[in-house]
Amino acid sequence: MTDDPSRAVPDIRDESVRLTSAAARAGVPLKLFGGMAVWLTCPSVRDGPFARPYADMDFAVTASAAKQARAFLEAEGYIADQFFNRLHGATRLYYSAADGSWSVDVIVDQLAMSHRLDLRTRLAGPGPTVPMADLLLSKLQVWEITRKDLGDALCLLADHPLGDDENAAAVDGPVEPIGLDRIRRVLASDWGFCHTVERNLGKVLDLVTEQPLPDAPFKVAVQVEQLRQVIDEAPKSVGWRARARIGEKVRWYETPEEVRH
Repeated sequence: MTDDPSRAVPDIRDESVRLTSAAARAGVPLKLFGGMAVWLTCPSVRDGPFARPYADMDFAVTASAAKQARAFLEAEGYIADQFFNRLHGATRLYYSAADGSWSVDVIVDQLAMSHRLDLRTRLAGPGPTVPMADLLLSKLQVWEITRKDLGDALCLLADHPLGDDENAAAVDGPVEPIGLDRIRRVLASDWGFCHTVERNLGKVLDLVTEQPLPDAPFKVAVQVEQLRQVIDEAPKSVGWRARARIGEKVRWYETPEEVRH
């Protein structure tokens, strides 16, 4: 950001476009995820039943690039929460806009919420956001999922095709697909993550039945059924099968309080 009033950014949506572009030009591998990443890549979320306000931006970075990301955000005028960053900086960083209009949350290496999503090998691509498969998984991994996250997941499935080759789309080319290979790898090795995603796909299906998007390029119900089939048919790891035998007798997800501590 800047103190020059002629370049003042009035809206977080505009700032997400500006900041991701600036990071790309600077060669900083800082990738947007969360609600703003869905807004940036999904026209269906911009108006209609799933449009909503945004109060923060979420980014992911590898530990090896965290120092570079810190310097970049501070050069762009963001104010570091020094106490929080000293305490949690190995896994998470927190910044706020100079005028306090919004905040920036940066996760390092992995997203740790209800489940853990390792992103260390997923942040080198040319696009402004994490890959679509990871963006979808980041929404569907929430055990106590809100309508906001369900709506974001629904819009991802409405606007992006499912495909094995997630690198097929260029930055300025066709719409980036949701990489099925990535979803198979993550969910076939972690029964708990898989169980939560399967449950939430059912909730997405319920939501799109209540509030369909008839003009979206892809039919969400068809995409959900294809995803379910892909997940069901993926060869499962020994650990997955062992954990599946225990099932819900033992809790399979973490709570936000446990993750914070």
